[in-house]
Amino acid sequence: MGKEQRKSPRNKTYAKVLLEGSSTLGYLRDMSQDGCQVALIKPVPVQKGDSLKVSVLPAEEIGIPRFSVTIEIMWTRNDPVYFLIGALITSVTDKENEERLEELFEYYA
Repeated sequence: MGKEQRKSPRNKTYAKVLLEGSSTLGYLRDMSQDGCQVALIKPVPVQKGDSLKVSVLPAEEIGIPRFSVTIEIMWTRNDPVYFLIGALITSVTDKENEERLEELFEYYA
């Protein structure tokens, strides 16, 4: 395991995600104010520095509507079940999506 390089603590997080423009599903995990881990059900052709737009679908019982963020790939890794992506959250499309992201972060804090 590599040396920890995170600048801010991450919260254990769970939300479904969908890569926009595709049918690739996965899960949002370990979120901080500026980064996250995404576990996809299948590999996608990305590399460090690429950007992906992701729809985040929090569980209904949380009460946070679906929202979108753009992530920048920092690393990728295959594990036995998922294609893992470590990423920075680089863009939130508007104030409403920004508020929803903050609500999700606070929910798991």
